[in-house]
Amino acid sequence: MTHLFSEEEWNDYIEGEVDEETRDRVEAHLIGCLSCWEFYERMANATHALRVSGAGTRAIFALHDQQLHAGLRGVFTKINAVEAESGAAGLKSHRTIQQRLDALAAVMTPMCGSRTAIKALRAAAQVSPARSLERVTEDNWTSFLASLKSIAAVMCGETGARLVWESGQF
Repeated sequence: MTHLFSEEEWNDYIEGEVDEETRDRVEAHLIGCLSCWEFYERMANATHALRVSGAGTRAIFALHDQQLHAGLRGVFTKINAVEAESGAAGLKSHRTIQQRLDALAAVMTPMCGSRTAIKALRAAAQVSPARSLERVTEDNWTSFLASLKSIAAVMCGETGARLVWESGQF
């Protein structure tokens, strides 16, 4: 007889969580396959031993409600502290990037006008890995700046492009 069921069905059968049709197929197979029957016996015994052992261990290490609440409070306090730190770092980084973008716009405005400077910043962000001005970060800043330098070279000449590049390097 061939094995007509999956590993998942095997596990579900051993755990007693299989539908009636699958249970019937597995049991019909077990009647005719000694190796599967022996495997089932080993797995069933191991599963039973684990359940008994787990119940005893859970009883030994059971937490009282106060201990559980204190532990959870500690975990949530640590999570909140980490989130606050990363949020503060992200906010600082965002402010730094925004200051850099404002400085670049200020450098470009006398050369090409404020609207064109903003459009150039947006275009540079779109062709960089950031894909938008709002997603420019320290990680993709160099690519963004290189794109802006290329755009500035066309609009403002090589001298203007070098000025944009140098202004973005701080």
